[in-house]
Amino acid sequence: MVGSMKKNNKLYKIAILLIGLFLAVCCTYSTKPKDPNKLPNTTVANIPVDGDTINAYVTIHWDGEDSDGYVTSYKYRYITYHLTKGDTVVTDWVTTNLTSKTIAFESSDELNFQHFEVKAIDNEGGEDPTPAVKEFYTVKAYSPETYIVSPQENQDLFILPQTTDWWTGIKVVFGSKDRDGEVVEYGYRVDGQGDWTWLEDTMAVLTPDEFALPLTGTHVIEVVAKDNTGIVDPTPATVQIVLFEPTFDKNILIIDETKEGDQTPGFTTDAQVDSFYNELFNPDTTIDYFTSGLPPKHILGRYKLLIWHSDYNFDRHNIGNEKDYIIEYLQAGGKLVLSGWRIIKSFDLGASFPQVYESESFLSEYLHVVGANESPSVDGAFAWARGRNGYPDIHLNKEIRAINDFPYFGGLTNVNIITPGAFTRVIYRFQCKETTSDNIRSVFQDRPCAIRYLGSSFDIILFGFPILYINPDEAKLMANKILEDLL
Repeated sequence: MVGSMKKNNKLYKIAILLIGLFLAVCCTYSTKPKDPNKLPNTTVANIPVDGDTINAYVTIHWDGEDSDGYVTSYKYRYITYHLTKGDTVVTDWVTTNLTSKTIAFESSDELNFQHFEVKAIDNEGGEDPTPAVKEFYTVKAYSPETYIVSPQENQDLFILPQTTDWWTGIKVVFGSKDRDGEVVEYGYRVDGQGDWTWLEDTMAVLTPDEFALPLTGTHVIEVVAKDNTGIVDPTPATVQIVLFEPTFDKNILIIDETKEGDQTPGFTTDAQVDSFYNELFNPDTTIDYFTSGLPPKHILGRYKLLIWHSDYNFDRHNIGNEKDYIIEYLQAGGKLVLSGWRIIKSFDLGASFPQVYESESFLSEYLHVVGANESPSVDGAFAWARGRNGYPDIHLNKEIRAINDFPYFGGLTNVNIITPGAFTRVIYRFQCKETTSDNIRSVFQDRPCAIRYLGSSFDIILFGFPILYINPDEAKLMANKILEDLL
């Protein structure tokens, strides 16, 4: 029984196999071949009108269709025929997903014939064999003219090996003119190195790594403008500058802006003033501003400390015109002492006291003065100053008899009291003479009249009065404390 069942089962499997083979052989049939891909078609809008004469900056619109699929992208190019020159410029095909493009057509001839082609590409990679064509003329496109505003040719500037919070690099300001278009971009490079750096702004800040080594020496900056027709100024604007990396290998430079005479009572010669300051500070060098002007950066950058005095009674000291010079020195890491009669007024001509200074002003940002007032110009109220933060008390030099006469009457006129900014320390407070009226005393008595700022990049000491009139012995103690703080 069992053997019969096994035999039947075997016959069953063989029958199934034979049936499968029969079906595989007898039931095959042929299929219809796939239709060939139909290539896409491209159209271009009728703007600009064929044969028009227009400027070189042209927007062209196009479209594509595909009867058995869909359009995935486009290719376009143009050929420019220079009708006067007689030569031709052929651009490469450009692939895009867009259906319009604003193109700055090459138009360097007086009249240029433009032949534009665009073709659609379908989902199987098929390209329109007959691209859509747009033909028109363009007039000559003029290149922009680039100029550099600053720095000036052969200007000397400080440079540091790395940027700081205060010194961010060499600032270059530039501009351009374009007679038939609009400048959209500027490129610059330094010392002929590398590719052009492009930006839309009209100012660039060049960091030390952009200059060829050594940093100290002569360097050349080039700037070019590019307009909205894609034309780049073929003649870059250039400026040569002289950079100096400060060495600070000397201690003290004094710039003497004190004008001896009627406005400096008691001092009739330059030798008297020089003697006073030499005794106090023992400078490496003294420069007379009126005879020698300002020292170049390669000289200034050798001194750790600049002491500038304008100790004559005048409200328009030249130091007010030299803010950029002082800013450069401070940003480079210099230290500054300012002494002067009405020296704050020199930085804010025309302003009346009391005055408050904006945060971005030179007085506030660099000298750390946020406000100031000035004592009366007749019957001087200032008799002495009380020292603070380690500074000695100081009194007027009674040997200078001229300050006992009109308009001083034993006290200094036109002394500034100062509202100090952040991170400053008051080092002297105004003390009135005994005969000062209560009204004046209420405004000026014990108010700050000298301040000190010790910062991360530069240090400042500002006096609101001329130290030339301080008792020499007390002034010497004061000078020793200044040098202790700054050197």
